[in-house]
Amino acid sequence: MPVRYLSWIITIPIALVIVSFAVSNRDAVELALWPLPFSITVPIYVAVLTTLVLGFLAGGFVAWSADRKHRVAARVRGRKAQQLERDLAREREQRTVAERRVAEAAQTLAAANTPMLDNDAARRAPLAQIGTTAQAR
Repeated sequence: MPVRYLSWIITIPIALVIVSFAVSNRDAVELALWPLPFSITVPIYVAVLTTLVLGFLAGGFVAWSADRKHRVAARVRGRKAQQLERDLAREREQRTVAERRVAEAAQTLAAANTPMLDNDAARRAPLAQIGTTAQAR
């Protein structure tokens, strides 16, 4: 069952109770706050529903402010994660550049050593011939 239907299943009965309460309690009541010199006359349902709404909002504010430390900690962790991701990306880029340099250096070294090996083998050939002639004597 989708959440939309569940919310309607809960909302419709609550709305019916509120409407029934408002229709049943239309008598006027005078509201006064003792130190203040004024008073107001309102239907009972307005006074009760206003009190419920203000209580709901006050409870929401208290819950929201109680979660402040968790929201701050989540923001700090989020910033730290972003910083670590940037550091990781920078390190990967540096690693790629270093691997490219190593590969280029290896190619350069291999190219430089190939002629030396040929020359080295050519120089050793006469020495090998000298060694075989010396053994033959």
